Amino acid sequence: MVKRSVVLTGAGGFVAGGVVLQAPEHWTLHAVSRGPAPVTRPGLVWHTEAADAPGRLAAVIRELRPDAVIHTIANANIDYCETHRAEVGWINIDLAREVAEAAQAAGAKLVHCSTDNVFDGTRGLYREEEAAGPVNFYGVTKLRAEEAVLAACPGAVIARVAIVMGLPLLGRGVPFLVRMMNAVAEGRRIVTPPNEVRTPVDVISLGRALMELADNDFAGIIHLGGSQRIDRVSMMRLTAPRMGIDPALVEPGPADNLPAPRPPDCSLDNGLASSVLKTTLPDVLGGLERILAFRDGRPFV
Repeated sequence: MVKRSVVLTGAGGFVAGGVVLQAPEHWTLHAVSRGPAPVTRPGLVWHTEAADAPGRLAAVIRELRPDAVIHTIANANIDYCETHRAEVGWINIDLAREVAEAAQAAGAKLVHCSTDNVFDGTRGLYREEEAAGPVNFYGVTKLRAEEAVLAACPGAVIARVAIVMGLPLLGRGVPFLVRMMNAVAEGRRIVTPPNEVRTPVDVISLGRALMELADNDFAGIIHLGGSQRIDRVSMMRLTAPRMGIDPALVEPGPADNLPAPRPPDCSLDNGLASSVLKTTLPDVLGGLERILAFRDGRPFV
């Protein structure tokens, strides 16, 4: 099998962890992150860089001239984005444009991670061809990034990612499973808004899907969401027993005084992904089983 070279940005982050720890042997994975390498393994080359500094990440891509780039860097804190627009605009839009321009110049395939928050959430189960209309500034930045990426690198993949569930594989990130466990450990009840509907995808399947997209011929927009449309309260109650948590501790409650609005139902239709990818995108419990099996070193499909 031909050895391929791939640059992964934001390599110390939650989503990128699913790529770092599962990258196939025929890849040389150039992982770029601010922090030092949390793991070592054959084929992994770690680059400690201030990757969000203007021009730095583009320079790395131009120097390495990889076959592919997986770009995961973004500020995804919806409320922070709403109140720090200039800072977030640079990270989420301008840096994405720089990466796309560098990938195009290097002849590399680009897989750019976007979000389900590009939709207004009025109907749900959105398909790739449907019109976007974000209701918060985070979604605005990600939609503008999509446009900038495709303008600079027409053969890129825009991977719109649903809410990601999992455990932080490389030590960073606080996904909802971790927040549940932290709340119980601190003696708090788990209060979550009942009116947000999503299609959760597990970090293990997502990592595999991103790798596959970097290695195949697909180009364009694709939705990477799980196979179950579910509200947040039901999602937490469903996963709680497998995490050793009483589901009765999960209760619906309003999210008061948040700076940014949330789309009520930005669930994604993953029909295209199911036809394009060998990687399956399971329902909530199927995804949770993959997460726990990976954590425990057990085989899974």
